[in-house]
Amino acid sequence: MNQINSATEKKSRYLIKSVIKAFQILETMSRYNDEIRIKDLTKIMNMEQSTVHRFLLTLEHLGYVEQTEKNGKYRLSLKLFEIGNNLIQSLDLHSQSLPVLHELNKKIGETVHLVVLDKGEAVFVNKLATYPTLVTYSYIGKRAYAHCIASGKVLLAYLPQDELDNIIRKKGLPRFTGNTITNVEKLKEQLAEIRAEGLAYDFGELEPLVNCVAAPVKNHAGEVIAAVSVSGPANRLDLHRLKEISNEVKEAVKIISEKFGYKGN
Repeated sequence: MNQINSATEKKSRYLIKSVIKAFQILETMSRYNDEIRIKDLTKIMNMEQSTVHRFLLTLEHLGYVEQTEKNGKYRLSLKLFEIGNNLIQSLDLHSQSLPVLHELNKKIGETVHLVVLDKGEAVFVNKLATYPTLVTYSYIGKRAYAHCIASGKVLLAYLPQDELDNIIRKKGLPRFTGNTITNVEKLKEQLAEIRAEGLAYDFGELEPLVNCVAAPVKNHAGEVIAAVSVSGPANRLDLHRLKEISNEVKEAVKIISEKFGYKGN
């Protein structure tokens, strides 16, 4: 342990503090859906306004932020999205699953998602939408609480117990609608049902009037590496319809899982 700490301390001496600050500013701005004033960013970052302004000018010069002409506020540019999208495109999971997701989207005619778990959160790494769509809570790169969406519940269901408990302790189970599960025991009961059936459902638990069904993608070791979900308005995707399309979802994850060496049923 001392060797690890010593190595960490040694590495930290070479860290460039201004680079760390620049990325902290970008991460802070990413939590705002639209724009932010310099003085608000200064307050959040606990930095001098002139220093924040210099960081923003530099980031603007590099193309990572932009200042609006209308009110002088700052917002992130699309350059970060382009970098993230390039990463997603390079991920094997993305490339291997894309044809299957397209086929699923075509067959069912509802929005299809590919979701992974990262740091206890559900992250949407792909979305194939149908138009018009009521599924507005998701976009590629979006993070969401895992306990309130079908794909997130799939990802939680197969975690070791201590890891699941740690996520619940850190993230909590906040309520988003009247259907959101906020009780730990009730959630764990549902996760056990998900493991038994290989499917998870979401009945307006994050966004009202949007229902969803999801199933796990597994690798050669039988580990869950992602979830595929189908979402749509509740008047089209009621329980009966979700049950009908569940076999299509299971077939899709089976095909993707086989590409990663999974031999199970």
